[in-house]
Amino acid sequence: MTISSLFRFCASQLAIAGIFAMVIPPKPAVSSNEFNTCAAELLRANISRNLAADVCAEALYPEDLSLCVLTIKAQTPIVADEALYGCQRVRRPLELASCIVEINHHTSNPEVLLAFDRCRRSLLPLRFSECVIGLSQEIDFSSTQAIETCITAED
Repeated sequence: MTISSLFRFCASQLAIAGIFAMVIPPKPAVSSNEFNTCAAELLRANISRNLAADVCAEALYPEDLSLCVLTIKAQTPIVADEALYGCQRVRRPLELASCIVEINHHTSNPEVLLAFDRCRRSLLPLRFSECVIGLSQEIDFSSTQAIETCITAED
């Protein structure tokens, strides 16, 4: 058997396998209804049933909204209702959650509600949190001063 005949044999076997793969329908993935997930997660965060139903129905990305609320509630002192208020008013709720969690974990004594409000107002929340953390760690700034300096720089 020469190399070219071996190549043709392998290519034909690969073509046959490809045809079978196209003909056999894939097993359907277990569909997870994103609105169901959103509602369940918000209820788990102690959001009222009516409010959870309303905000999940209105959300463009319901799972991102509920994950934002759960993350903020679990990793900061912010209560679920306040987290929900902020998460539903931003384009990128997961970036909002990352912003406030990072500031809360990496700065000393942050004013969490002030940081949360500024993360919400920032057009680039991840960059904002990096600015706050960097300034508060390297310059003798309080976390509040770093927060205000970074949000002012965005204007």
